[in-house]
Amino acid sequence: MFLAPDGDEIEIIDAAAGFLADVMPISRLHESGSADMNGTLRRQMGEMGWFALALEENKGGSGLTAVEHALFFREIGRLCGSLDVLSQALAVHVADGDLRARLISGDVGVALAVRDGGEFRLLGAPGAALALEVNETGAWLRDVSALAAETRSSLDPATSMRVSTAMPDAVLGQVDGPEVMQLARLGSAAMLIGLAEAALDLIVDYAKVRETFGRKIGAYQAVRHACADMALRAEAARCQLWFSAAAIKEGRGDAAIHLDAAKHLANQAAIANADANIQLHGGIGVTDEHDAHLLLKHAWFLAKVFGTKRALLGRLLDARVED
Repeated sequence: MFLAPDGDEIEIIDAAAGFLADVMPISRLHESGSADMNGTLRRQMGEMGWFALALEENKGGSGLTAVEHALFFREIGRLCGSLDVLSQALAVHVADGDLRARLISGDVGVALAVRDGGEFRLLGAPGAALALEVNETGAWLRDVSALAAETRSSLDPATSMRVSTAMPDAVLGQVDGPEVMQLARLGSAAMLIGLAEAALDLIVDYAKVRETFGRKIGAYQAVRHACADMALRAEAARCQLWFSAAAIKEGRGDAAIHLDAAKHLANQAAIANADANIQLHGGIGVTDEHDAHLLLKHAWFLAKVFGTKRALLGRLLDARVED
């Protein structure tokens, strides 16, 4: 793949898009209790093998690569897909034996544990029995089924949040090194790019039918130029995503640098496009019934995990890439 999917990769996109449109439509987020991934959906996704795309075949996975991982999570992002889909896909790389098999099948759920000062934020389904903590040095999987955690309101309707002052000491699975974080950053960047593309699609479709003063609003330069800017942001971020996925697949020494750039561009593209989508829709864009606010809230949320602006730019400041 060179900056664009082809062949079997397009088949994966089509299969994922069709499946997700049926089981995880964005319209679900207008209903109460629709955040996260419930047990039924988790098992459905497990049956399709989506959690183990980038896991080796001898470990029960599909034996594919970071490229396919990115392709799938781009489709997840288009529908404001739950973060715990990504947490589940990362956890299969941390667990072993029977636990790994149960994670692949979706029999047990995983939330993401994020350190916040002296607390831990658990992001994902409240019923998740396990929690995954990931950083640049490794990843740890813990049993949180008996953990006392306080439910907190979440900005993002697609993601539930709980807070705990401590985590269990016992570790059910652990891996050292940056590999899991790389898949986490790649997956979240892909979700953000899918979201940026969805925002562009929404306003382009609207601009073709909405009329003011007897003309479609897409005929006005103020709308056309803004849409062009949205398309450019999405394209730049998408190309960097494909390159970083290919760099991980090929084992390039500078893959982490390209991945940092991909996440930064994805953060920018998703937030800016989601905001422009609301502005260009006008009054209807700020209503609760419209999807526009869901995209913006999810974009801000995803931009805060696995690489924020300060951390990414701090590493890129002195980065050196290979020829």
